[in-house]
Parts: sequence; C-alpha cells; structure tokens
Amino acid sequence: MQKGKKYYTIMFIPEGNARTFSIHIYRNIIYSLVIFLVIFLLGFFCLILKSGEIATKLQLVYALKNENNKLVEQNLKLNYAREKIDKIEAMGVYLQRMATAAGDSARPAADNAVKIDEGAVFKKDGLDEFVDKVRLSNTDVYKDLKPKGEITEDFLAAIPNIQPTEGWITRKFVEQSSDTEKEHKGIDFAATSGTLIRATGRGIVDDVYNDTYFGHIVIIKHGYGFVTRYGHCLQVLVKTGDHVERGQTIALVGNTGRSSAPHLHYEV
Repeated sequence: MQKGKKYYTIMFIPEGNARTFSIHIYRNIIYSLVIFLVIFLLGFFCLILKSGEIATKLQLVYALKNENNKLVEQNLKLNYAREKIDKIEAMGVYLQRMATAAGDSARPAADNAVKIDEGAVFKKDGLDEFVDKVRLSNTDVYKDLKPKGEITEDFLAAIPNIQPTEGWITRKFVEQSSDTEKEHKGIDFAATSGTLIRATGRGIVDDVYNDTYFGHIVIIKHGYGFVTRYGHCLQVLVKTGDHVERGQTIALVGNTGRSSAPHLHYEV
C-alpha cells in the first residue's frame, strides 16, 4: 500500500515477458468485508446455539404432548369406571332400600361392587386393571337379574334404581297381611305437595288414569320385566306412549285418592 493512499495495491507479476498488472482495493471495502465476515460468523454461531435450544424445546413439546395424550386416555378410562360404579352403587342402594322396606336382611347384590373414594389417585400402570375389575364387578352385580352375556346399556338404563321423589319412607312394602300389618304392595314416600316425581328408569308410559284408591296414577313399563307405578299424584306431566328417561319428571306429589296427607305410593 502506498503511503498516504486510501487503498491497497496488489500486483500480479507473471513469469517471462508477460505484462504485469495491479489491482487497487480501497481500505473501506476491506474493512467492510472484515466486519461483514465477523458479523456473519457471530450470527452463524448464534444460529447454531439457537437451533440447539429450539430442538430441545421441540423435544420437550413432543414429550409433553405425548404425556397429555396419555393423561387424556387415562381420564377417559377413569370416567368410564366412575360411570359404571355409579350405576352399580345406585343399584345397590336401590336393592338395599327395597330389602330394608320389605324387612329382608338378605345382602344386596351390589355388596361386592368396587368403590372409588372421593379424591382417590390411581397409578398409571394399574388403571387398566382397575377398569377391567369394574367391568367384571358390573357383570357380577346383575348376573342374577339377567342371563349372562345379555347385559347391555339399554338394560342398565331400564333398571328402576333411583329414589322416585325427595322425601322419606313412611310405609314399607308388606307382601302379606299379618296380625300387625296390612298388605302393602309398594313403598310410601312422604313429601310436600307439588314435589317432583321422577321416572326411576328408562321406559314407556304404559297407562295414565285415575283410581278411586290411588288417585292419579302413572304406570311405566321399563322392559326386561320391570314395571313401576306412581300413585296419589297431584298432577301427571306425561301421557300414555311417552318415552321417558331415568330422572325425568313425570308427575307431582299429591294427595289424590284415599290419602290422608301428600305422599307418593311407589311400586316396582
């Protein structure tokens, strides 16, 4: 580079008698190239580091996604188990209530049902086994009520297994009259007039009529041999031929027929 000049001179001297030539490169260009190269190398290095961080985060995201999918699957299984257990326990409560009202000390079929305590925590490895156990218990509860291999969701929905109204039992089931008790083919639930009466299982309203003794009556056929009867109704909210679901309001507690106070006469 010549002194005082703002550029560098590069001379090319070939062998022999060939003509020499030179190239002038300004210093600003060289400095710019050096700075650009430094920035490029720094950027490339940062990009490599950032790529590593992104790859690590992506792996974490994939891992969390897989774990979430597993948790969703376990939650579905647990919900299935809880749903089945609710049905089993509901049937057990119903059978126990009927046995108590009838004075029968026989153990209900649901004694062997699996129970889930509130807030229970299940290990991941044992959830499948637990669900299988629920399925087996579900079959055991109903095996005496219906031929094995024929238990379906429709059958479970048809079973009258909830209390038909909010109230308390004032008269129990009595199969035959005795010296101390008269025959009573149902259970009486005392409740305030207008209290909702619910269908205890899925079925079809078979008849709605007025009886001298039981007043306004609703009869529901649930299939599989189950028929329920609701008497002394204040008002009937369904008609013959209606399809009803378990828990659906069908009438209101009343005092119609031969009754001394508002109550529901319920028969299965």
